[in-house]
Amino acid sequence: MEKIVIVGLFAVAVAIFLVAYEKPSKAKKKITGRGGDFES
Repeated sequence: MEKIVIVGLFAVAVAIFLVAYEKPSKAKKKITGRGGDFES
């Protein structure tokens, strides 16, 4: 039972991190640091 809770919390933390990381990258396409977007 404890492992299920730990895995669940970890999954939620990863989901929150992904959402928080992906939203700014879509809003700020000028500075992404990947794909050679340093020109603009």
